Amino acid sequence: MSASMLQSVLRTPTSVSVSASKHLAGPSRRSLPRNRPRPVPRNQARLGPICRIHGYSTSAPASSPSSSSTPTFTSTSTSNAPIQRPHPHQHPAFEQLASALSSTQPCFGARGDEVELLTSPEGFYKRLIEMVKRAKRRVIISSLYIGTEESELVEAIRNVLASNPQLRVTFILDYHRATRLSSPTASGSTSSLPPSTAHLLLPLVESFPDRCEVWLFRSPKLRGLMEKIVPARYDEGWGTWHGKWYGVDDEVLISGANLAQSYFTNRQDRYIHFRQHPSLLSYLSSLTRLFTQYSYLLHHAPPAHISPYYTVPLPNPSNDPATPSEKSTAQSGSRAYLIWPSASIHPRKFHTHALATLTAFQNSWKASNPGRSRRVDVDTWFWPVVQAGVLGVKEEERALGQVWKAVKDSYEGDTEGGRVSVDLTSGYFGLYQTYKKAVIDSPASVNVIAASPKANGFYGSKGFSRLIPEGYTLLESRFHREAVRRGRAWDEEKGTGVRLKEWEKQGWTYHSKGLWLTPASSSSASSSEKDAQAQAQAHALIPAGAHPPASAQPSKPFLTFIGSSNLSTRSLTLDTELSMVMMTSSPSLRKALGAEVKALDKHAVDVGEETWKSEERRVSLLARVLVALGVEGML
Repeated sequence: MSASMLQSVLRTPTSVSVSASKHLAGPSRRSLPRNRPRPVPRNQARLGPICRIHGYSTSAPASSPSSSSTPTFTSTSTSNAPIQRPHPHQHPAFEQLASALSSTQPCFGARGDEVELLTSPEGFYKRLIEMVKRAKRRVIISSLYIGTEESELVEAIRNVLASNPQLRVTFILDYHRATRLSSPTASGSTSSLPPSTAHLLLPLVESFPDRCEVWLFRSPKLRGLMEKIVPARYDEGWGTWHGKWYGVDDEVLISGANLAQSYFTNRQDRYIHFRQHPSLLSYLSSLTRLFTQYSYLLHHAPPAHISPYYTVPLPNPSNDPATPSEKSTAQSGSRAYLIWPSASIHPRKFHTHALATLTAFQNSWKASNPGRSRRVDVDTWFWPVVQAGVLGVKEEERALGQVWKAVKDSYEGDTEGGRVSVDLTSGYFGLYQTYKKAVIDSPASVNVIAASPKANGFYGSKGFSRLIPEGYTLLESRFHREAVRRGRAWDEEKGTGVRLKEWEKQGWTYHSKGLWLTPASSSSASSSEKDAQAQAQAHALIPAGAHPPASAQPSKPFLTFIGSSNLSTRSLTLDTELSMVMMTSSPSLRKALGAEVKALDKHAVDVGEETWKSEERRVSLLARVLVALGVEGML
């Protein structure tokens, strides 16, 4: 790591409180137990500075206002004079939602024509490769893992590193998934592919040691005796690094898709591309650097003088039949290591430190919201939310709670024009209990799309994972019966209640997740009244100073939730997620959101009690037992 990079990482915003700053510095050397190894020497090459990093970077919010000031969802002119725009006939619930989100989360703005929703796995892959090939300054890749077959992507990164001496590349991936060794082929022979994601990326680290970093985040939940007895294949059940953001220079792709062949061909997901948003990428770059404090760094050789306490040999495939399992460490001749960056932060007990650091980080960016709201042509606003239940970070749960509250509030009183309908989807439909309750208790009609068993990524797998589709069938049927019991069964004639569908497309799997809010049409209103209601709803979402849309967007979504979260118990309690709430009055973007919902719905069919009674949907006793034992929280 160069001196300039270190200066950036160590820069601390002025809005962090004194108590938070002390906490962010971590425990002092004097407070470390005597049996702990001494911190890495200061003169250690390259890794020495990393081991002394306890702060974080914000990069973007310079000259931020005091964190005590409450950001408002208004805009100002270039002269800083507030621009007020009336919002006739609006339902106040969604203006209040925008203000509530801005008071708790960093807020960013854009024009709708600067944001593009991609629709296919092929389009996602093509866009990602195009972005990488034009990289000049920075590439940031956050994902669960990269498929070992993805040589084209790695080669594209190698080429831009070779041709651009100023370019820096940072990967942050899940520790267990990135180091998991590939299974032998059916014939028992080893594949010509690298044995793991870490091995795939190791040549980049070797060739560009000062400009390419690979960080592997390991959930602190799996530790102690459980860490020793759980087979490597099931390590992910205790939490993963699950956030997916892909940034190049000033472009950003947010998705739920990982970087592997199926996600580029026949695994349906969602993808949103911000063509030019340096502020957003600075935020994500800083967030990445923050989490590297709690991640292992892939290194092609152990640096001199570093304590073995902070190094883990990179697991290698072994031809020795005596090797007990994939959990065994590398062969003695291995030259690649994973290095923990801080001598004062325990690699299994950093959750308290991480919570304080991330809270201060988010507060700093939140405090600079007013400075980012001065652009007057913005018609789209979005709020990134981090969810990391293992660290005590619950931003998604709070933000979606505010969204569901706004939906409920829009039905209060006689303001029918403010009412909305909800579309919700998840490829892994084990809805978090709070979300399940919100759906069933909501006065709005809710259209839910889940994956059919054949569209589940675990369909046809071996071992206990073969039972996962059955587990989701059980959870779906329970959800449907609860909706019926509570009087929320779907009424086709009235268009009210909770409608449950399953997505299935021949040869494809389903990985989409998210939520959309759309103005609800009133059955008693004329078409002109509906358009007027929709236009009023759109105007209500425009911050003061922003340009209104040229025309109304009846029956087009104005809000979406998009990112890595599956909205499941696992996503909320175990995995580390990055998603965003986005509100827009842009005609083009609302049209694209509507097309996205329609495309997903095209391959979805209604399911209900008759579905669960069919022989092919029978849930085995073993699957029921596993769900009863609490495996639901790991699905």
